[in-house]
Amino acid sequence: MRSMLSACVLGIGLSGLSLSSASAEDLAISTTVGFESRYVFRGIQFAETSFQPAINLSYGNFYGFAWANLPIGDDDLVVTPGGEELDLVAGYSAALSNFITYDIGITYYTFPDAASGFFDVLQEDKDGLGANTLEPYIGFSFTTLSSPKIYFYRDAYLDTFTIQATASHSVPLAEKWSVDLSGYLAHVFDDDPGGDYFYGVASANLAYAFSDDSSIYLGVRYGGSDIPGGSIIDDSIAGTTKSSGVWWGVGFASDF
Repeated sequence: MRSMLSACVLGIGLSGLSLSSASAEDLAISTTVGFESRYVFRGIQFAETSFQPAINLSYGNFYGFAWANLPIGDDDLVVTPGGEELDLVAGYSAALSNFITYDIGITYYTFPDAASGFFDVLQEDKDGLGANTLEPYIGFSFTTLSSPKIYFYRDAYLDTFTIQATASHSVPLAEKWSVDLSGYLAHVFDDDPGGDYFYGVASANLAYAFSDDSSIYLGVRYGGSDIPGGSIIDDSIAGTTKSSGVWWGVGFASDF
C-alpha cells in the first residue's frame, strides 16, 4: 500500500499537479521503477525483497496513478501471503494560496495473491471473503522549509483513520548529485479496541540526475511501529518479528 503515495515518501512523488490550463501540454506522464529490500507500509512489513513499478498521469489539476508491489522470492509469508499488491489512485490537487496546496483523492488497494476477485472488498459476499479495500484521503502541503505535509486517511472497510505528517529536504552536493532526506510520523486509529498504533520512517537517498527529466537513486530507510510483538520481519523462516528495522532501496524515475 502506498500512502502513497501519501507522502509519496522516498522521493517518488506525483508530477505536473500544479498545471491548470486545459491544453494538450497539460497531460504529463511519469514512471518510477524501484527495488526495496523490504516492503513496509504504515509501519508494517508486508513483504521482503520487492520490485515496485509505478506509472503516474496528470491532466490539469487531476491525477491518477497505479503502483504495484511484486515480491521477489517465496519467503514473504510472515505478515501476509505473498505480499503482491496493486494500488489504483485518483485525485485532484490545487493551490489554496501561495503557501498551501490541498490534495483530495481515493485509493483502491487490491491483492492479486489473495483468494478474492478484483472487485471483492473486505466483507462477506457471494464470492466469499474479499481482501480489497477503498480509502479516501485529503492532504495539505505547505510551501516552507522542509516542505511539510499532513494527510488524513479513512479506510472504508478496515474501519481505520490515519493521520500522517511528512517532511522532506534536498541537499545539493554537485551539479547533478543530491541527498534527498524525508521522514514521516503517523498514528492509526482503529474502530476496534486495542488496534491503535504509532509508526514512522526516516529515509535518505543519494540521487543522480542524468538529464532534466530522469534520475536514479540509492537510499537507506529506518522505521517501524509500536505494535506489540513488532511488525517488521526479523526472521521469515522462524516467523519472528521486531518493532523496527533498516532496509535499502534503489530506483529510477523519469518524466515524459
